[in-house]
Amino acid sequence: MTNTLEIFADRKSEIEFYFSVILDYNDNNTKVINTIDNKKFFRIMKSNFILMLYNLVESTITNGFEEIYEDLKNNNCTYNELIKEIQNIWRENKIREIYKPETILKTYTNRVENIVNDIINEVPITLHKGMINISGNLNAKSIKDICNKHHIRYTVIDDKNILDNVKNNRNALAHGDISFSKCSRDLTINDLENTKDTVINFLEGILKGMEEYCDGKKYRKDSI
Repeated sequence: MTNTLEIFADRKSEIEFYFSVILDYNDNNTKVINTIDNKKFFRIMKSNFILMLYNLVESTITNGFEEIYEDLKNNNCTYNELIKEIQNIWRENKIREIYKPETILKTYTNRVENIVNDIINEVPITLHKGMINISGNLNAKSIKDICNKHHIRYTVIDDKNILDNVKNNRNALAHGDISFSKCSRDLTINDLENTKDTVINFLEGILKGMEEYCDGKKYRKDSI
């Protein structure tokens, strides 16, 4: 998990730096940056901060699972060597690939046979991030659900819907449903700091679980 942890540390550092700029601006906005509308500019800064936090969430979870999947691939694990949770993820994805309304019986049969043959012939299993729904949909519940689906154990503090608010505000901004000057206008400095600390602490708990899972190769049956 070295790569994921390094990226997390780097983006966390960016967030802490950006928050320090927000603090400086809030304490003495006319000397730090002077615009034609300093109050509006400050609201836009706060909304950008929310985007940075969601970026940290999505990059951390995406990179973490990609690294786990790469480790699994490098170990050439076959279907029967994997825990049932990983078997389920692989099998469900294979079924989705063949289950299409336009698929004719012969094609459907051939694809089913390929799945069966991969299992019987002990072909190494590979997973990819497309097998889990990540983009734009990550909050505390969905992250926990994805981890549980892989049998990853973690310890996190209740986020009190903060990650859900980050996700919803990010999506509203990304889809143009609200302007940057309005999205975070009611958030105080304390609100931003609490949001930042909650997101980072939550992700650190998830990362610890991912690291133990990957290092211990707990996707394998013989690791249990």
